[in-house]
Amino acid sequence: MEEFLNSRSMLTPGAAGATVTLITGTLVSQFGLPGNWTGLAVSFLIGLIVWADTSLSVVHRFFFYIVNSMLIFAVAIGLNEAGRVATEAVPPVDHQTREVVPETRPGPFFQKWL
Repeated sequence: MEEFLNSRSMLTPGAAGATVTLITGTLVSQFGLPGNWTGLAVSFLIGLIVWADTSLSVVHRFFFYIVNSMLIFAVAIGLNEAGRVATEAVPPVDHQTREVVPETRPGPFFQKWL
């Protein structure tokens, strides 16, 4: 429990949230999957690491699984939203310098999840 509550443990949800953002952003932009459900599923998939700790009871592991997965998902949503706002803040390019893009180009990496 001490490891869960100290300041060093905050690196883990940040790294896991960044990983979820990268995986979800790729799946959403390449395959057109819904970002909210994809991010939630990937968060719960990465949260499965809690089950490796056999020193806790099953009830405690289930509780930590839910809490950690939701925390990872919250960090991933925040990172995605920050990236989306940052990429939309770029001023538009005038018509003469725009690149012609084919119609089959995938969507943007950062998209609205919710």
